[in-house]
Amino acid sequence: MADEKLRQLTINQSMTKPLLIMGCDRSLFATSAIMCGYVGFNLGFSRGNWGIMFLAAGAWFLISFGLRLMGKADPLMMDVFRRSSSYSDRPFINQFFYPAHSLIERGRSGMPPSVTKRWL
Repeated sequence: MADEKLRQLTINQSMTKPLLIMGCDRSLFATSAIMCGYVGFNLGFSRGNWGIMFLAAGAWFLISFGLRLMGKADPLMMDVFRRSSSYSDRPFINQFFYPAHSLIERGRSGMPPSVTKRWL
C-alpha cells in the first residue's frame, strides 16, 4: 500500500471557467443587447429617427464596456449578487441578519421578537 501512487485526475479548464460573452456575464450582456436593440429598432429605425438609433447603439457600447470591467474584476459577481440578495426581504437591505444582542434581551427563545425564522 505504501508503494501505490496517488491517483491524479485531469480537470479541463473549459469546465471550470465561467461562461462569458466578450468578457461580460451572459445574461446581462444578452439583456442589454435586447433592450438597446428594441429601443434602437423600434423607436429609431422604424420611425426614421436615426438619432435614437445611434443613441441606443452608443448606450449599448457603454453598457457592454461597464459589464466587461465588471467581468474582469470578478467573473462570478452576478452569481454572488443573486445569492446574497436572496437572503433579504427587500432588495439591498439584509433583514435576515440581525444585530447582536445579549441573551437577557433576547429572552428564552434566543431570537429577538422582531425577527421571524425563515427556512430556505
